[in-house]
Amino acid sequence: MAGERYGGPLLRERTEWPPGSRLRAVAWMVRADLSGLRSYSASFLHGRIGSREARYRARLIRRYVGHGGRSLHLRGGVLGWPRPRQWVFQRRLRWSAYRATTGDLTALLDTGGWREHLTATWLVAVGRRADLRDRIAQDLQADTPRGYGGNHCTALARLGTDQDALLLRRYLDRVLLLPRPVDESDDRHRPREAMGALLYLDGILGTAHAQPLLTPGGLWERWSGEEGANSSGTVREEAARSVAFAAGRDPLAGTRVR
Repeated sequence: MAGERYGGPLLRERTEWPPGSRLRAVAWMVRADLSGLRSYSASFLHGRIGSREARYRARLIRRYVGHGGRSLHLRGGVLGWPRPRQWVFQRRLRWSAYRATTGDLTALLDTGGWREHLTATWLVAVGRRADLRDRIAQDLQADTPRGYGGNHCTALARLGTDQDALLLRRYLDRVLLLPRPVDESDDRHRPREAMGALLYLDGILGTAHAQPLLTPGGLWERWSGEEGANSSGTVREEAARSVAFAAGRDPLAGTRVR
C-alpha cells in the first residue's frame, strides 16, 4: 500500500467526533494558512528567479515549512491543542512526511535554519524515516548541534530500535559532562530530551541503557539534580507525549480522560 512506503502503515484510527468539531478544526487550519498568504506570495517569485539551488530551496520551504507560522507550532504548543484541531495538523504532517524524498529532507537539514531543521526532524519522526537515521545522529553528535536538538531525540525515539537507544546513550555520555548552562533556552544541547527519549526506548524495548547514568551520584544526578522538571519520570513522560503525537495519537490521552 502507498501508506506503507516509509516505516509501516499509516494509522487509521476511528475517532468519535463531537458534531461539527472536525469542520471547525479544518476551518481553523485554513485560516492559519491564509494568514501566511502574503509571505507565501513574496516567496513565489523567489522560487522562479535566481539559481537553480535557490529555487529548489524556496520550493522546499513553501512545501514543507510553510510561511503562515505552521512550523512554530512544532516547538510544543501543538501538543496541548484541542484534539480535533490537533488531528487535522497531524494528518497534514503525515502527508508531508509521506511525500518528502530523502533528498528533500536532507536539503532542509543542510540549510542551517532552525525552522527547516525543526520541520525536517519532525517529518523524520512522523514518517519513521530510517533512511535519515545517520544524518540525524550526525547532527546530534556535532560539537554544536544544528537546529533543535530535542527534536532529533524525538526522531530517534520514534524510530524505536536498539540502535537508536545506543545513539542517544552515546550522546548523553558526552553532553552530561558539559557544564549546565545558565540559560537553557539558548543551549543547543538537549540532555533532558535525550534522557527522556532513552528512558522511553528502554521501556518499550525492555533494555536498560539509561541505568548506568541514573545511579546515585551518577552523571544524570550531577547534571540535573533529579528533581522537579528534570526527574527521570517527568522527562520520560514528555518524550512519550512527543512520540505519541508523531505517531498520530493523542499525546494527552490520559490527561483528557482525567
